[in-house]
Formats: sequence, structure tokens, C-alpha cells
Amino acid sequence: MNTPWLQKYSIIPIMTCIFLLTSCSWFGGGDQTSTVNTHPGVDSAVLDILNNIKQNGFNSDSNINNGMGGLYINWRYGTNPLETDVNGSGQTDAATGATLRHDPLTEARYIHNLWLYKSQHPNDSSFDSEIARYTPIIKQEFAGTHSEDGWLYDLFAETYQLSHDSFYQDTAKSLAQGYAKAFKPQIGSIVKINSTSPEGTYRADLVLESGCALVQAGTQFNNPQWTQDGMSIINFVYTHAYLSQYHTFPNQLSQVVLPDHTANPQEAFYTGQTAKNGNVVGGQVRMGALSQIVISLLDTYKTTNNQDFLNKATDLLDPFALPANTFGMWDTQKGGYYSSLQFTGQSPTQPGDTKVVKTTKEAGRQADMLLAFHLANKATNGRYKDMEQQMLNVSLNNIYIPSIHGSTYIVNADWSFQKFKNGQLNNMVTTEAMGAELEALLGLNR
Repeated sequence: MNTPWLQKYSIIPIMTCIFLLTSCSWFGGGDQTSTVNTHPGVDSAVLDILNNIKQNGFNSDSNINNGMGGLYINWRYGTNPLETDVNGSGQTDAATGATLRHDPLTEARYIHNLWLYKSQHPNDSSFDSEIARYTPIIKQEFAGTHSEDGWLYDLFAETYQLSHDSFYQDTAKSLAQGYAKAFKPQIGSIVKINSTSPEGTYRADLVLESGCALVQAGTQFNNPQWTQDGMSIINFVYTHAYLSQYHTFPNQLSQVVLPDHTANPQEAFYTGQTAKNGNVVGGQVRMGALSQIVISLLDTYKTTNNQDFLNKATDLLDPFALPANTFGMWDTQKGGYYSSLQFTGQSPTQPGDTKVVKTTKEAGRQADMLLAFHLANKATNGRYKDMEQQMLNVSLNNIYIPSIHGSTYIVNADWSFQKFKNGQLNNMVTTEAMGAELEALLGLNR
């Protein structure tokens, strides 16, 4: 997300642009063209979602952020008292006595979306109080962070461009330092090695995005070693995890390191349990993860002008674009993408056949495909115009649900609500889903 700020927001008044021209040199120059979305439904959907979060999303529990509070995971709009943080059973965490849930990543996305909205509507002060409320929360949660989430670099880098708050620049730099520290020279990449996984595991999306972040940071902070390490990571993931016959990546890999501590050329799809994500199917593709890889590659292309990053991004998009729809992931009847694509084999070298899970759809997270197609379309002079429009229609007519003033995490294949175990409808808006939806809709002005 590291294009020059002026390149992305031509709707800002001239005096604001002059100020930015003198204060936003961190990301270099570039042309001043802009693609401003004019779809009449975008602004109303964005406002509706932001107002819902503003009115209902704040969790003031004293156990969160040392009493500063944060965002709820989810809530059922219109209930009184408001039903919040409902789990898979259909009951609230409070009712079941479950451990308090809190996800700082949703707050990072929220502050980013608030600044995106502010930059596009500089005379609208409706959400200034939200920026004031969540800025100290973000600063407490992410100061000096070394998070493994590679996409956070893009998010904080752009939040700096929008806000001019040096904290976000410092945080982007801290993230890059963390990726560089996690880099294992003997392997040539980032790998998790611990007592439960002595042979090493990694998520292809997060590690690839970390590599892209290091390449960008190396350029922006004039650190050639970061650039070198980032390129090594990207090459490693492509060499070991990329499924060349399918033009995509599996979710998670294992058996990464040999006993002599060198890279294993025959990695396997990871299968197992994690405390955070439950059951993990390593040999699958989900659109939320794929779109984030594409966005990171496109951001790196904009930063470096290296055509290879654009080629990599379009290579990953093409199998999921119409009319090809190579795997049948796009629902030609109801629109949008099915939940996941799964490989029947055991490893990248023997991935087996493909199977699409057509019973459900990720709602909010697939909205990031709108941003991926939009950025790719802009970079290729219109190559993905139709897919951008298709995803815009899905984002406004399916992912955004006016009756609940937001978006849900998961739905049935026909976009209807699922049911919890207790029989109640899962019509919970979630901060993760709404964060992705807002990023996609607000990102149309990039």
C-alpha cells in the first residue's frame, strides 16, 4: 500500500495536496493520476458500516488494553442489551464463561479505514472522535511491534501517509526490523521452528508478504540488506511452495528444514491444530489470503517499479478471474467466491487434484479481492475492469448487508445466514469482515 499519497487521492483540496507534496517524500514520486470511484452505493455503505462500528463496536472492558478498551469481535445489531462476542455455540462469551477475546489486528485495520475516510472527506468530522479514541489504543498495542503478519507493513506505511503521524512510520520500520530478525540465512527465509514443529512450518501468505515488506522497506529506508533478505524470502517461497501447474500457493507448509539445518526441497502441506486457528488445512487456498498476497506484490511493484512483481500478481489473479475461472471458485449463479479450494495431495511437488468447498462462502474477507482487482486493473491499464466491477457488485449487494449495517464473517453459498449450534441465525457483524469490506470500498480511490 505504498503508492505516493497524491497519486491515490485526487479529490483532496489543492492546499491539502500542496502540504502533502512537501511532507510525504518518504515514498518518492510518481504520476498524479487517480481512479476515483463514482458508484452511488459506495459512500452510503461505507458510512453505514462506520456508523455501526462507532455506535456499537467499542468494548470498554477494563481488562482490554489496561482499561483503554478496544473493538468487540462481533455483535448482533439491534439487540438490547447488545449481544456481543458470540461464539460458535450461539452464546456470548460472557454467558459461557469463555476467555475474553480481543483482536488488535481489527483495530489496526479500523484506524487505517478511519484515516482513509478522513483523507477522502476532509471536511467531515463525524469520525474524528473515533480517531482520537483508537489512536492511543493502537500506539499501546503496536509500539515496537515485531508481528509476523507481513501485510501489516503495508497498512502502517499507508496510515503514515494519510495521518502524517510518525508513529506509523516508526511502526512500519519496526515491523521490517522484526522480519529481518526472523530471517534465517541458512534457510534463506522465515521459518517457525519450535519443540512442537522441530522441522519448521510457515504460512506462505504471511512469509511472502514479509519478504515484500522487506523489499519495500529496503527501498524506502535505504537498507540494501533488507532488500536482499526480502528477495531471498520471496524466491524461497516461490521455489518451495508455489504450485506452478495451478499458479497459486497453498496455505501452510511443514517439513521445511532438514536435520543439517538446511532447506528441505520436499516440503509438505501442514495439517494439525493451532491454538489461534483450530484445525489447519495446509493444502488449501482462501480468497482473503490470496488477495492479500496480490496486494503486497502490487505495492512492492509500485515501490520498486520491478515488472516481475506485477507479473507475479497477475499470475496469481488470472486463475480466479472470469472468464477463465480455472478452478470453478467463482459462483457463476450467485456471484462471489466459494469458501476454499483444497488440494487432495500431500505436498507442493505432489499437490494432487483440486476440490472446491461449495457449501459456504467467506463474506467479508473475500472483499479484499475487490481491492486486488482494482489495483491490478489500474497497473495493467484495464485488464481486470470486468472483475473489478463484478467484485464491486458482490461487495455492495452481498457482502454488505443493509439490514445489519455491516458484514458477516461466513455465510451459506447462496449468501443466506448460517445457523449457530443453538439454532439462532449467525447474523453477527464482525469487525474483521467489516474491516476488509471498508478497506476494499475505500481503496477504490487508490
